[in-house]
Amino acid sequence: MIEKSPTVRHPLWMIVGPALGTMLAAYQIGALIGPLRETLERDMGYSTTVNLIVLMIHFLALGVGVVPGLLLGRRAPNAVAAPAIGLMLIGVVLLALAPAAFMVMAASLFIGFGSGAVLGTALALAGQAGARRTAMLIAVAAVAFVGLLFGLVLGWFLTTALSWRWVYFLAVPMALVSLVVTGAGGIVAPTKKSA
Repeated sequence: MIEKSPTVRHPLWMIVGPALGTMLAAYQIGALIGPLRETLERDMGYSTTVNLIVLMIHFLALGVGVVPGLLLGRRAPNAVAAPAIGLMLIGVVLLALAPAAFMVMAASLFIGFGSGAVLGTALALAGQAGARRTAMLIAVAAVAFVGLLFGLVLGWFLTTALSWRWVYFLAVPMALVSLVVTGAGGIVAPTKKSA
């Protein structure tokens, strides 16, 4: 549960980077639960059991990653969100280039943990928004929903029109934008406090 905070410790705009990371995390979940799953099975030549293991790895890592995001993200949001997005970036590149099931599993571990940490950070920042707390939590949920929807729709389109790999190639620029916005927030925030 997110504690109520009587004052806003971080400027509200600092949530933008983690929110973009949350959208990216939801995009990848949407793609993974969509038609991409069957295409991965066919192209990689692995069974439905392996596919379920990939999903379990992704969601278990996501659940584990939420904890440091919630606990540490409220104190140092950029120090948590930037590496989390970096892990997602590594994961999507590994997945896009994966030659076999073991690499898909490793990529799912990176993506899942990074997704959880960035989501936890976004929730922690939203929880510190004082009177705007509810609105910020709704905004994070809305961003996650949009990402999930894009993952389902773009995942289906790219998988059928091009290749499942393009679903993850498209995630690379999204991750880079999220990383830059998060990093910029980490640079600007201390200068605003000292001014």
